[in-house]
Amino acid sequence: MSYMAWLIIGIGCVIIEIATVGFWFLWLSIAALTLSLLTWLQIVTALPAQIIIFGIITISLVIFTRPLVKKFIKANEVKSNVEALVGVAGIVTMEIDPPHTGQVKLQGEIWTARANAPLGENEKVVVKSVEGVTLNVEPFME
Repeated sequence: MSYMAWLIIGIGCVIIEIATVGFWFLWLSIAALTLSLLTWLQIVTALPAQIIIFGIITISLVIFTRPLVKKFIKANEVKSNVEALVGVAGIVTMEIDPPHTGQVKLQGEIWTARANAPLGENEKVVVKSVEGVTLNVEPFME
């Protein structure tokens, strides 16, 4: 296959990667563009060798670099909406007596809250999880 064919495959994979952002076509595009260069320099000319090298480069990139890229991308994710409330401290404004709910003031807003144990007014609590618009809280331990 000519270097131009590998170049077209590489560019096509880049376009698909931009559209999907799944970090699969990125490795295919890098392998295809590398093979385009190797073919253009006439280092690899036989089609079976080109296909084997393409496979080796792609598999190596997926195994050794994809986990690192995914970890880096995930580390930059910012919690949004209710996910950001987990771990935040608040004050009970209406007694929580399980299985009934009460209210908690959190970041200036009043939220419906439930707990596994009774909590009185003005007790400090921390959010453990959020279910819909109800906070699951427990006593704050300093």
